Amino acid sequence: MAGLDGDLALALTKRVQQESCLVSVLIQDQTRKTFAYREQEVFPGASLLKIGIADYVKCAWEKNPEILQEKLTVSPKQRVSGAGVMHHLSQNEWSLRDVLALMLSTSDNTAANVLLDRFGRGNVNDWLAEKYPGMQLQRYFIAPVVDGQDNFLTAEALLPAWQALFDGANEFAQLCQTSLHEQTDRTKLVYYADDLQFVGDTFNKTGDLANMEHDCARIQLEQTWFDCIVLTKFDKATTHHHAALKLQQDIGRLLLQKVMSE
Repeated sequence: MAGLDGDLALALTKRVQQESCLVSVLIQDQTRKTFAYREQEVFPGASLLKIGIADYVKCAWEKNPEILQEKLTVSPKQRVSGAGVMHHLSQNEWSLRDVLALMLSTSDNTAANVLLDRFGRGNVNDWLAEKYPGMQLQRYFIAPVVDGQDNFLTAEALLPAWQALFDGANEFAQLCQTSLHEQTDRTKLVYYADDLQFVGDTFNKTGDLANMEHDCARIQLEQTWFDCIVLTKFDKATTHHHAALKLQQDIGRLLLQKVMSE
């Protein structure tokens, strides 16, 4: 069975060390073998914090499975620009289920903020800090950073949060996995899946800021899979931005080829 072996670890190390930008990588296969490179480095989390929000909702769902049917009303002040579609749609009332799905599949900022208002941003932040030390959600999405109060994470903190969305064969896990499978941004770790004619499944959640490109993905073929997190930070030069994207694509290609090799 394909997995994380010495040859793959060497290829990953060589590729990561070619980059001049700040990089953090954490990869784990189905046997829990792990490749780690600066996994404790702290980065502004961008939209990857939405994984943590989904985990918080999962905790609420475990206590009350009917919560997914709850109706949420979106007010004008909750509509924010950037990623997603809710801010320019006329619909005002949504099921919590659909809001969660939009947050994961389109990285919808309005959806994320609606969920933070529903559960309390402070409550979510405190829960994340205890459950996944290294994750901090100190501001709403698109809100300005004031006095350094930003959203932060490490690859080490994010990995168990990501994997929690795949635990169990239940309604909530299926909702999250379908949303991540239908992710609209496939330009990073899963970029080469179509070119390589990959017949397995890919799930991913991306995040970016002006000088950061992050991605988190599961690449799976039957019972073989890799979970991969790549976080990057660079200056605003276009060449560095393109290099960060290329790094993510190359790492994803190595993992896809490995999964397909056996």
